[in-house]
Amino acid sequence: MTNDDADVHKSFAADEKIGYTLLSDPKAEIIGAFGLIKPGVLKSSSWYGVAVPAIFVADTNGVISHRFSTHNYRDRPDVDRVLAALSSK
Repeated sequence: MTNDDADVHKSFAADEKIGYTLLSDPKAEIIGAFGLIKPGVLKSSSWYGVAVPAIFVADTNGVISHRFSTHNYRDRPDVDRVLAALSSK
């Protein structure tokens, strides 16, 4: 999910041959609700609403069991940690 509009997503998905749905949140309402708005960006800036990278793992009931996110876009979770979260109950 990004704050790009649906047309940007549609074009990007076609160009990159992405076979899954990209979610658009142009007002950053959901991004904000999950606490993922990049810190330090003024609301008046065109960069406001850009999400920090995040991975959420939800169970079959839609309950989030694991969250991997940081405000440093270079800091990504180890793949083994994410896979372990996916296989946990």
